[in-house]
Amino acid sequence: MLNKIDKVMLGVLLALPLVSLGIHYQDADEAAVASEPVAVAEVETLSVLAIPDFASMVDVKAKKRAFFGFLLPIVQQENDTILQHRQRIIALSSLSALTEQDQSWLADMGRKYRLPDIATFDARFFAALLSRVDTIPASLALAQSANESAWGTSRFARQGNNFFGQWCFTPGCGIVPAARPAGETYEVQMFEDVAASVRAYMHNLNTNHQYQAMRQIREQRRISQESVTGADLAHGLQAYSIRGKAYIEELLSMINSNKLLQYDVNDPG
Repeated sequence: MLNKIDKVMLGVLLALPLVSLGIHYQDADEAAVASEPVAVAEVETLSVLAIPDFASMVDVKAKKRAFFGFLLPIVQQENDTILQHRQRIIALSSLSALTEQDQSWLADMGRKYRLPDIATFDARFFAALLSRVDTIPASLALAQSANESAWGTSRFARQGNNFFGQWCFTPGCGIVPAARPAGETYEVQMFEDVAASVRAYMHNLNTNHQYQAMRQIREQRRISQESVTGADLAHGLQAYSIRGKAYIEELLSMINSNKLLQYDVNDPG
């Protein structure tokens, strides 16, 4: 539920131009089946968790429970960090004067989230920043990670901790796909751990101009004081895959058949 400050700051969002650069995607497919609530790992161990050997798991339901149990706490932890930043931005937006430390932090956040203009810390700046510093529903992150990493069994997931198919363009930055067309230079990015992959994925959705439609759906639901679910935001991710609408339909099917919306119930706004 949004407070008064949040509603005021978001009231002008849809009129703002949002410009950013971004990275791409990699598709992976597997049929979804319904899953039961999962038991998740302890948060304090996330930075040292090894990727389970999902490929060796024969029982499909057990494999999916293990996959969601592994990814969910990492997704929740990153969302907690984003939410803390969001709440601080909202608090600072209500102040009549900002300290140098606060201004420096806000400028850093503006640069991090690729705002085109950080000249003044006015209502327009706060609204633009809040449109980007917002959480990604767990159901969407879980569905996309399962889809993009073939349930944690892809070479990019196993060798590069890349669960979302993110690309990079500096030679040596990642893994060269075997089927990369001649003349292309992109690689599938390597991450030091899965948490870094989740962090990059969320930052990509929150800054890439290709996903402005997703952010606008989220903004409108915030303004209307409605909960935000992965099923809502999936409709704004048509640019994530060359399969377009078919990709969106697949994500929605995965969210529904695996009962992932249960992890969006406590959407903090």
